[in-house]
Amino acid sequence: MTAKFIPITALTLGLSLGASVPAFANGGDFFEELAATWGAANADEGVPFFGFAKDHRGKGIAGVAIQATTASGSSFVVTTDNNGRYRIPGFSKSVNAKLVQVNCAKTGYKLVTRDRRVMRTPNMPIEINCVFAPEAGRPIS
Repeated sequence: MTAKFIPITALTLGLSLGASVPAFANGGDFFEELAATWGAANADEGVPFFGFAKDHRGKGIAGVAIQATTASGSSFVVTTDNNGRYRIPGFSKSVNAKLVQVNCAKTGYKLVTRDRRVMRTPNMPIEINCVFAPEAGRPIS
């Protein structure tokens, strides 16, 4: 009985190890392929911008106009979602992201602070958060 048990155990162990080999898409590493095609598809896209617009208590504000303007005057405007989040796609790689000015505005609110997070590496997305307070005599909705 023991002699039959060892070959069956060895076979089971061998099949288990064989099945645990990493999965590859099209014969290669999936994430490596994805990264290569992503870079090719976005070859001229520069650094994107993202962040939040919040009130002084930390609640997200919907409908804030976020405008990014390059040094040459080109601009792109987006509006925050219901949670106060926004994302601006990157301008072309020829635009220096450090020189892009991002402004935040919403009727009934005044901008208190705008904080720009320093990039750790040249191609990291840039985070810019805006904090608002209601204008005098206007409650926060």
